[in-house]
Amino acid sequence: MTTINALTPNAGSSGSDARDNINANFDLFISLLTTQLQNQDPLEPLDSAEFTNQLVQYTMVEQQVATTEKLEEQLTQLKTQSASQFVNYIGKEVTAQSATAQLKDDKASWVLDATSAGKATIIIKNSEGAEVYQEEIDLKVGDNTFEWDGIAANGTKPGDGAYSIDVLTKDASGEPFAVQTEVKGKVDAVDFSTGDIILYMDDLKIPVGEVTGVSGIL
Repeated sequence: MTTINALTPNAGSSGSDARDNINANFDLFISLLTTQLQNQDPLEPLDSAEFTNQLVQYTMVEQQVATTEKLEEQLTQLKTQSASQFVNYIGKEVTAQSATAQLKDDKASWVLDATSAGKATIIIKNSEGAEVYQEEIDLKVGDNTFEWDGIAANGTKPGDGAYSIDVLTKDASGEPFAVQTEVKGKVDAVDFSTGDIILYMDDLKIPVGEVTGVSGIL
């Protein structure tokens, strides 16, 4: 005689994967239960207590399917409501953690939040990772602003686009210290298509989780 045990989703499943897994278990449960009833020995039928227990398990699996579907509906609603809120970012200036800034109209700017005072070597690279400019500056504790005029070390202008910054630091004792790089810019668009909320500032893509400040939103 076949005995059917409770079927549960694999640990770590989430979203549609979890629902598909539960649905598969649900279908398997029904198939096994039906087969068991069809093939049981008429002279030795399934014990009523055991049968009742299996029906209870069946009901639990059915409830799991319904609960998972309901949670997914609620999650979709929450994502939609959350996404719509970020549309208000369009046209506003945001500050975000990023080493990449947009060079436009001969200007690219970064905010360098230093944990200590000291010297810093600024290295600017293009979108392909090639170094185009280097300069040594002094940093104070807290926010510092570094602006680049778009002129490369060889005197040429490599053109507008996204450029990243590396900051190599050294304090009075010759020890390195941490610097957080941030950029500021106006949000042109918001993208929800990937499941993550991405803010566009010209060619820059800023995950909304990297935003540290918004100007102009009440």
